[in-house]
Amino acid sequence: MCTRCGCQKQAKDAPAPAYAERLAATESIDHPGSASGAMSRRRAVAGTAGLGAGAVLLAACGSSDSGSSSQTLTENDGRPAQPTDMAAAADVPVGGVIQANKDGVTAMITQPVEGTFHAFSSVCTHQGCQLNAQKEQTISCPCHASVFSLEDGSVQGGPAETPLPEFTVEVKDGRIWVS
Repeated sequence: MCTRCGCQKQAKDAPAPAYAERLAATESIDHPGSASGAMSRRRAVAGTAGLGAGAVLLAACGSSDSGSSSQTLTENDGRPAQPTDMAAAADVPVGGVIQANKDGVTAMITQPVEGTFHAFSSVCTHQGCQLNAQKEQTISCPCHASVFSLEDGSVQGGPAETPLPEFTVEVKDGRIWVS
């Protein structure tokens, strides 16, 4: 019996050849409806599936400098066109981060030490995913696990290679203004 497709090309009363001999024999068997030496459907499907999976993996974990998306991110980092009141200073934990949204602007606002505030783009510099404020302690990307510093937006881990763009922060009357 052919081990590749299960057809009955080998005589039923013939002794079973060793594995290597069976494998070699199945490579040379002419199956009904196929040309000699033609690729089997199973191999064609498996090869195509393997190529597709490889392409998806390469696209998902591409380098930040391999495409034009990183240029777009630095040119359009989400910076507000004018100073915007984003949050109350009291809402940002010391040693932590919040994600603030106001008037179409989203910023990661940090307070690494008491009284010192920073605001960063909320767009990951790796491939443009929206960042998260994880448990108010880290800035991280849910897409590919890049992690950024609360102090300066530098890359702390993951595939991102470029720090987050920093916005200008001003504290007025207990409110954080970002521009």
